[in-house]
Amino acid sequence: MEDFDEDLYEEGDEFLERKFEEEQARLEAEGDERDYDPVLAEGTPNVKVEDLPTPPADNSPSCPICSVSLTGIDEQEAGLHVNNCLDGNPTPLPERKKPSSPPTAIVKTEYAASADQFRRPVRAPKPGQANPFAFGESSINGGSAFNKLMSGHAEDAAWAEAAAAEHASRGKPAYQRTCPFYKILPGLFICVDAFRYGAVQGCQAYFLSHFHSDHYIGLTSSWSHGPIYCSHVTANLVRQQLRVDPKYVVDLEFEQPIEVPGTRGVKVTMIPANHCPGSSLYLFEKVVGKKTNGEPRLQRILHCGDFRACRAHIEHPLLMPEVQDKISGKTREQKIDVCYLDTTYLNPKYAFPSQQTVIKACAEMCVSLSKHSVDESDGWEQMKRRRAGEGMVKFVRKESNSEIKEEPADDDAEADGMKLLANPDASQQVLCTKDTPSAQDGRGRLLVVVGTYSIGKERICLGIAKALNSKIYAPPSKMRIVSALEDPELNARMTGDPRAAQVHMTPLFEIRAETLDDYLKDYFPHFTRAVGFRPSGWNYRPPTSRFLESPSIASVLNGDNWKSIYSMKDLVPQRGSTSRASCFGVPYSEHSSFRELTMFCCALKIEKVIPTVNVGSAKGRERMKGWIERWAQEKRKSGLWKLPEDGSW
Repeated sequence: MEDFDEDLYEEGDEFLERKFEEEQARLEAEGDERDYDPVLAEGTPNVKVEDLPTPPADNSPSCPICSVSLTGIDEQEAGLHVNNCLDGNPTPLPERKKPSSPPTAIVKTEYAASADQFRRPVRAPKPGQANPFAFGESSINGGSAFNKLMSGHAEDAAWAEAAAAEHASRGKPAYQRTCPFYKILPGLFICVDAFRYGAVQGCQAYFLSHFHSDHYIGLTSSWSHGPIYCSHVTANLVRQQLRVDPKYVVDLEFEQPIEVPGTRGVKVTMIPANHCPGSSLYLFEKVVGKKTNGEPRLQRILHCGDFRACRAHIEHPLLMPEVQDKISGKTREQKIDVCYLDTTYLNPKYAFPSQQTVIKACAEMCVSLSKHSVDESDGWEQMKRRRAGEGMVKFVRKESNSEIKEEPADDDAEADGMKLLANPDASQQVLCTKDTPSAQDGRGRLLVVVGTYSIGKERICLGIAKALNSKIYAPPSKMRIVSALEDPELNARMTGDPRAAQVHMTPLFEIRAETLDDYLKDYFPHFTRAVGFRPSGWNYRPPTSRFLESPSIASVLNGDNWKSIYSMKDLVPQRGSTSRASCFGVPYSEHSSFRELTMFCCALKIEKVIPTVNVGSAKGRERMKGWIERWAQEKRKSGLWKLPEDGSW
């Protein structure tokens, strides 16, 4: 973990999600990141309500701050009084004079002046950080539109400057922030996921990759800096959740190229990112000159936002390294000049398994535990017997269990006619009341609680619900978000009745072993046992047989030991789990694993890779730069990596 910021990631993705949500709520409460006249915010609190005179009962002119009547006061004195009130130092009014003109004239003049005091200043767009890349029409040797880097020192200096500026600007409003170079596409007049910096000089189009708060933070209901381009699902959420004026939101369709207005000919194609619903990769293309044969030279930039690389990306007709001309039948090279890469898990430690295998393991365990009586022939019971035979008794008997502890008697529960009974035929305890059958008659009904983000992790909920043939419950706020996703299969499973669904969605950062039992009690006796899942790539633990210090790229790509598997035997309850409420951390991620990043970059013809995550640490940037260079060396040595013909990934 040397190349990660330990304090930043110690709680995992859910910690970041909560941090950014809290910051976004603060920005919304303050209004457009405090981009208003600071005099009002600082001066007004100094005026005590009890010290203010009673406002006039008629329609005569009055001070808009303290409400004192301005009848008989000339315009200059009235203006001085209002300005002093705005500064928090109200002054007494001079002796009143008879008005020489109708009061309405003073009202109009005075309120026009005070309205200007409340109007937010129009701030000029701020220049972004200078880019360390040289952008030209073409190079002397016919290279790509992105020429060589100015120098290694210039690039390192730019990264250091960006990291220092980001650190120094924490908590500051947008107009005091400088947009870092890696969020600005040079020469294209486009920024991606850069809303926290306000208006960026020269930017004509603002792209949003997906609706996660660390990417949209700064995007509030008062946004007016330019058009926001995103997928239809993301646009639904931007309008619904953030209340951004719809005139600034531009819905894009996947796989449909469009020309971006104001960018001098830039075309963009949106590709599914395989991250959360509505998440997008953006392929930007611009003609920057001509080849020696007279054909147009395209500058091609791929921005990945957050994504989980898969076969569909490598086989995508706009990304694959070679394409066949439909007319001539000839094969031509297709390269990506620059790729802005999601490097969340660019560390050999995180070569976690596929989503499908994790979902399958969780679903199979839930199906087994959901049976009212124990079936010794099912997979979960067989797995427990194998563990017992191997001496790994973590989930078999309470007497020898170090992970699952026996619950003490609950005096309050006994008083309510609720008691804890042990089922002699099962590895779980059950709750029993006077109104429910005895424990010996069965294990009762299982509740499955899955941690999710405001958007994300829906696939694992749906997979478990399909296996259990169950509805999915979510609280009203999550239900509104799910409805905006426009997913017919998911919508058909959703319900607002928690007792009608065996699978519940809950915020990821709220689900812990110690809170799961309290959650279960809220629905007792309808549910008597609970299993919780915390899906995150940070839960993954690599096998001890895997060499992690500096593995060869060839072994990562082709070695069987790097093809991570996952099954029920890998499900181990977290500390604090009990026999009636067990919580499991599962390595289900919506970001690319280390091996998937390696396969993605080694299978495609990419000239330059720019990391976008974990870039705040010099050591982290150096480690990531080392892996990117090793990918390039492997491609020069062995050529582009080929996908397995058997369809595996």
